[in-house]
Amino acid sequence: MSEPTATKRPVTRGSKEAGPATDDEIAGRLRLAVLRLARRLRQQSPPGITPSQLSALSVIHVLGSLTIGELAAHENVQPPTISRIVDALEAAGWVERFADDTDRRVARVRATPQAERELARIRAERNAYLADRFDRLDPDERRALVAALPALEHLLREADG
Repeated sequence: MSEPTATKRPVTRGSKEAGPATDDEIAGRLRLAVLRLARRLRQQSPPGITPSQLSALSVIHVLGSLTIGELAAHENVQPPTISRIVDALEAAGWVERFADDTDRRVARVRATPQAERELARIRAERNAYLADRFDRLDPDERRALVAALPALEHLLREADG
């Protein structure tokens, strides 16, 4: 049985042809670029909140009130782990627990107004960081990045589906 071969496709940098590259090489470059950009954006977070806490808080903010089990499933962690994260967020005043309307034994969590304000500030700082970096690109690079956005968004939809 023969090994599958990677498809060769041209890779471009700016407007210049960079030569053929395999899908694996392209995937590796994309992975590295995305990971490094994500790391830089995480560095824009305020002190006192971990990436795990910020991720959980963002899910709560977007989806609204959730049970600990629902939040654990969204974050792909075990309930005891998410309980510790929620405990820390609650102690910092970022989330509050309340009883479910239909089953008073079930606790739900929601973001506090303080968290809403802080998340908006964090988003604004991260957007400003990216806007500054974007402004430093030459016009061809900016156009290429804007043109790539639909494909990147499609990759995320596929991963979330």
